[in-house]
Amino acid sequence: MSPRRPMLHRFFTCEVEEDLVTFSPELSSLSAFAIDTEERVGKMRRRFLFSSVAFVLLAISASSFAAAYLRVVSWNLRREGYSGETNYTGDAQQIWNQFGSSSTSPNGCDVVFCQEVMYESAAQGIASALTSISGVTWTYAVTPALGRTTYKEMYAVIYRTDNVQLLLNTVWNDVGDKFEREPQIVKLRDKRTNADFTFINWHTIWGTTTERQAEIAEIANVFKSVQNSDSSDQDVILLGDHNCEATSTWWANLTNTSVISPQVSYKVNDLTTINSSGAYVSPYDHFWFQASYVTEYSSSGRDYIADTVNFYTNLSDHAPIWLRLYSSSDTD
Repeated sequence: MSPRRPMLHRFFTCEVEEDLVTFSPELSSLSAFAIDTEERVGKMRRRFLFSSVAFVLLAISASSFAAAYLRVVSWNLRREGYSGETNYTGDAQQIWNQFGSSSTSPNGCDVVFCQEVMYESAAQGIASALTSISGVTWTYAVTPALGRTTYKEMYAVIYRTDNVQLLLNTVWNDVGDKFEREPQIVKLRDKRTNADFTFINWHTIWGTTTERQAEIAEIANVFKSVQNSDSSDQDVILLGDHNCEATSTWWANLTNTSVISPQVSYKVNDLTTINSSGAYVSPYDHFWFQASYVTEYSSSGRDYIADTVNFYTNLSDHAPIWLRLYSSSDTD
């Protein structure tokens, strides 16, 4: 009697020798078991591979949605709403199509802080025009008309509702009447990342040199008080038309670390005012914040303007300035 061939050998040969499976019940049963086992292992491998791929895709998707740029504009609109100053479509085109410092900068914006708004209808008109041009919904919030005389101005914040949530819109409690137009205080949340930012929107008095200097000295107290009012949120950004270059010694209170610490410093000191000849004249529009707190800062500058004479004639005597804040979560 010849020795029996090892079963392991017969187990593997049954895959290619179909007649062995056909004529041997024992081998047929073993082969079926092997095939069934292999199919089960294959399914498990495929399920594991699918789960792994799905997990990676979900992780990539989550990370791509978790980080975003908040694109901010500050703009003195030159008595917006008065007769001859109602080109809301032109304003919206500048805001949406010319964000950034060059003609090739990507279009788009998320929030606009406006100075020198004369009527609520002006903010409403710009928001409506932005909705039409951008294809996303915009809305706005304004302050009461502010000023010591019959001449008064509003501040406005105009924002797209898909990316931005308005948490607070109020006016600084100007005890002692230190400001011609007390600053607007706005707190926003980037809906995509839950990052919160507090903005101080301020149009400094022109008046006399003494009056301008006094307001600029006082703004440090506003900045400090706004920041101290919420220990959980230190991201405070002062912006607007400040009627003074950022390098002036008048800003000593704001930048002195014995008054406010960490140090407050400026972004954007470009020439922003424009005369009737289309020339840039003065560096009056700025962003101010503490770099150690506003870690989301990415870039900033003066908006691109294709034709400054046309811009001056039809829109404003100030160029908008822009700021990009990059976040993936709330950092404080």
